[in-house]
Amino acid sequence: MGLEIEYIEGQTPLDEDEKEGLMIPTITTRSELDEFEQLNIEKAIRNQTIFIIT
Repeated sequence: MGLEIEYIEGQTPLDEDEKEGLMIPTITTRSELDEFEQLNIEKAIRNQTIFIIT
């Protein structure tokens, strides 16, 4: 009989292959990765420069 661990959504741990390419070693779950990516998207949108060609 093995230990069954149930994760709530977002708590799913990243496997070693997924963590290997990350630049932030403290990210260990899917929700942490999602949050970090969302913050980067928001930052990019705020810093976006719009060029208008006339």
